[in-house]
Amino acid sequence: MLQSLLNPLGKFQHSPGNPRLHVRMDITNKCNLLCPMCHYPLTVKEHKFDMEPELFRKIADQVFPHAASVALACKYEAFMSRHIDEILEIAGASACRNIGIVSNATLWNERRLRTILSNDAFDVLHVSVDGGTKATYERFRVNANFDKFIRNLELFARLRREMGRTRPALRLNTVFMKSNAAELPLILDLAIRVEATRLEVIRFLPINGSLDEAINDYEPFMPMLAEIKSRAHNHGIEIFLPIEDPRLDTARDTALEAGCNEAEVGTYSDYCEAPWSGVQIDPNGDMFPCLYYGKAFGNLKQQDFVEIWNSKPYLELRRSLATLKLHKPCEVCNPHGFDNMERKKRINA
Repeated sequence: MLQSLLNPLGKFQHSPGNPRLHVRMDITNKCNLLCPMCHYPLTVKEHKFDMEPELFRKIADQVFPHAASVALACKYEAFMSRHIDEILEIAGASACRNIGIVSNATLWNERRLRTILSNDAFDVLHVSVDGGTKATYERFRVNANFDKFIRNLELFARLRREMGRTRPALRLNTVFMKSNAAELPLILDLAIRVEATRLEVIRFLPINGSLDEAINDYEPFMPMLAEIKSRAHNHGIEIFLPIEDPRLDTARDTALEAGCNEAEVGTYSDYCEAPWSGVQIDPNGDMFPCLYYGKAFGNLKQQDFVEIWNSKPYLELRRSLATLKLHKPCEVCNPHGFDNMERKKRINA
């Protein structure tokens, strides 16, 4: 009791890895595309740099052993890093065996794909596609070439067959918008053709007021969504949709599909467990509790991981979430505000 009074934050210290962490990080702050529904065009004039291999190795040594999964890219294009080859080598030799890469797939080549396919550490490639036709795709994926994009996906599928590999899996994601909603069947056709295992349909979140693409009424799309989900299941493809409805073939949902709109909460907080279960790392080494908090809690160039993990900002955030006395960034968290307001349980971990 006395110890609690003297150090009220002490009980919010936590050993990383219980639960295993979902690590999201960027190895560069560059992208070759200027997609209008992305934050990147707003930052394109900022100083550009890549994470140095030495810093990546430190993160691999200190953070990856606690990880259930690692995503190499979140806000930027990993294949823009001038150190991508060395980083793939370090990642492949790390303690984590579930490493994913988020990519627009436009910069892939056969040599790098063979490197990824040859190493069991790489679990999944997440690929963004926001149109099923050349015109729509190139309207939203500005600076990309649709034909080259398709060739790269087909190259990956061919190499995986030739090499007899099942890992990494290929998953496609698309932002569901007014202008591309009708092309979702074509995007599913592409997923089937390139042997993707999952299609994630993501709710549009307005980055700025210049793009009027938000879909607020899903009812007109329900017949198409029901058909898409049934057809995806017929081909063994998981499909994550941003709404839940009994008309959407729920009987065949996998556990991941059934829970795709709801975060796991209740062990440490009834609202969000990000500061216990995940970490976000920028290419300069800044470490955040999640993508949305907006304030770094430390820097991995200057500090060790565990030092930051149990620093005062982390303890204060854990206390706020455990007691539901939310910090301002949590009160206005985008996933809570846009995806699941009525349940307050979405964190996009």
